[in-house]
Amino acid sequence: MVFDLPGDLESEILVRVPFKSPVKFKTACKRWYTLFKDPKFVKKNQGKSAREVISLMRSRVYSLSINLHGIHNGVDPSVELRGKLTEDLKVSEMYHCDGLILCLTMGNIRLVVWNPCTGEIRWIKPGSCYEPHKSYDMYVLGYGTSNSSCRSYKILRFYFCHEEFDVLISEIKMYEFSSDSWKVLDVDTRNWNITSRGVSFRENAYWIAFDKETGFFLLDFDFTAERFGRLPIPYESHDPGDSPVLSVVKDERLSMLHQDITSFSVVMKVWVTNKIVDTKDLSWSTFFVVDLDEFKIPWVMNVMSFLLDEENKVAVCCDTSTECGDHTNRADMERTRIYIVGEDIYKQVYTETSKGLLSDWPLLVSYVPSLVPIQAKENETEGGRDGKPSS
Repeated sequence: MVFDLPGDLESEILVRVPFKSPVKFKTACKRWYTLFKDPKFVKKNQGKSAREVISLMRSRVYSLSINLHGIHNGVDPSVELRGKLTEDLKVSEMYHCDGLILCLTMGNIRLVVWNPCTGEIRWIKPGSCYEPHKSYDMYVLGYGTSNSSCRSYKILRFYFCHEEFDVLISEIKMYEFSSDSWKVLDVDTRNWNITSRGVSFRENAYWIAFDKETGFFLLDFDFTAERFGRLPIPYESHDPGDSPVLSVVKDERLSMLHQDITSFSVVMKVWVTNKIVDTKDLSWSTFFVVDLDEFKIPWVMNVMSFLLDEENKVAVCCDTSTECGDHTNRADMERTRIYIVGEDIYKQVYTETSKGLLSDWPLLVSYVPSLVPIQAKENETEGGRDGKPSS
């Protein structure tokens, strides 16, 4: 019987079987439930599973299947929305780090941290709410490392307010999972502002930021040192209306996509960094440049989110636009698209039009399913409960 096996042997067997098979049966007995929370077992399983993609569309989180096999040999790529992962929960923003997903509910009412692989969740109060049409929030999920090499998960929150013709950062707060509390960070933001959603991997988070004197730069935040820093981007721009987009490549590198929307440019440029070990050694190289005019696309694309496929040298992009109704049909229409772009290819693989104004931006996230537990509060044995986030 399996329950008669020595603990070390049992653990070694479970590590060797397909990753998601034992996850389904972690509640079969107390021994397995405890094993799946053992840091050593979690570390052994780290990176075993195949990379997956999830998407945020129409306020719902979906599992996404992308097939690019044979794309350069005349085979049409395909995208399929497989299943709704958040049941009835309406989500306005989604952030990923280390196999964990942070979701912000519509109306900035609640935050939920969720491990899609294990089903573990944890609800978090976002603190003070913003005033609609006067301010808004932006978040990012990350972790720092303590002296004992343990990961301490944290959430960074930017509070923005409208002041005349500018949008300014009025407050930056950080939430610590272990203490279940928020604290205000003393950061001077008078000379810069964030222009892109944040991405994170390892112990850092990154954004595109803008300084009126120096132009655009890469802003990074070290979750361990709790300190911001400035890094270069691969092009120079002083136009505050510019809109570059960041993406993470296999939790090793950053990628940036840029199209000069303000001048209605049809040239799209994509860069990637070297493998980031130390941000002091960060450098950029061109991934591809494509003139979209060659594909006779009738609109200027404003990419909201993208993922790189290095093997096929293409980017999977998504965007949303609003089409105004005519005098007989006043209802505005929201159109969401997913398309594949490369130096010699453009292919739209998904489009959906629905009534209503924009409520959220579409988002693509690539991640490796993980057994990483959601860090418990102090004096608490469980960091959450099992299941899917629901309203």
